[in-house]
Amino acid sequence: MILDPQRFAVFQGQDCLIPPQLAEVLHSKVVDGALLSTIEPELISWPASGIPLALFGDSPLGYSYSAFTFQNVLYGAVLLGDGEEGFIKAAGLEHAVHFPVRALASDFSSQLGRFALLAKAHAHWTEVSRFCGACGGRLVDANGNEDFREPLDEHAHGARFCPRCRRTFFPRMSPAVIVLVRKGNAILLEHNVRFPGNRHSLIAGFVEIGETLEEAAVREIREEAGIEVKNLRYLRSQPWPFPDSLMLGFLAEWESGDARPDGREIDHLDWYTADTLPELPMKGSIARFIIDTFVGGGFSAP
Repeated sequence: MILDPQRFAVFQGQDCLIPPQLAEVLHSKVVDGALLSTIEPELISWPASGIPLALFGDSPLGYSYSAFTFQNVLYGAVLLGDGEEGFIKAAGLEHAVHFPVRALASDFSSQLGRFALLAKAHAHWTEVSRFCGACGGRLVDANGNEDFREPLDEHAHGARFCPRCRRTFFPRMSPAVIVLVRKGNAILLEHNVRFPGNRHSLIAGFVEIGETLEEAAVREIREEAGIEVKNLRYLRSQPWPFPDSLMLGFLAEWESGDARPDGREIDHLDWYTADTLPELPMKGSIARFIIDTFVGGGFSAP
């Protein structure tokens, strides 16, 4: 039996559509992590009673949602494109306010931050999993579908099933490594050509097919900075659904070579101490967490 969501999280682009009264509070104090930690995730979602399920039809023009459970509530995540006024009007969201998902996730350890990233990941997944990549048939939710016979773990949210060729698809994640490279009391920060202003961050890149995480970390450091590292060790991970990354953080020590930008993706890099840091990534990102941990003396001396 397929259960209908109790609430919907609605996204458009990189924003979450939230009630206007909540937006006023968040806009004034979005940098206050203590405030974010007190906001219940359901407050940035909408009751299903106000969103007609007829919007989610089986026709090619119908909208899709991905269902998931958070704090014992069944949610549906929806991603709208530009110019989707029809859905917004039918769902009664004309007064909803666009609020950046990255800002909602500025306190990743809070329930609100975790919910925002989880819901955004499901919203993106339903947008890119509407049709089977093998036969072109329309995919349906595998959970509770009477034609889907294989057992699913109760946490296998987002599984999609093709009734035509009977293939099953699970939400896609793209693993990426992000590495703090340390040399004495300094760390290597780089400016990607896509970064705004003077923002610098850690070396990062996607894992290639057939690579281990460790191999990917060493390769990215070599390609972007031209140096070799040693004593690579894992730190922590973070889902980052922009659009579907799983960030895996590492710490490494410089071993040899003169750091220099590759001139393609990276146009500047340098070694920075805790007292000379440039503009940093936003709070809530794993990059900022690792850098802040270094600044706070969280890593033992090499």
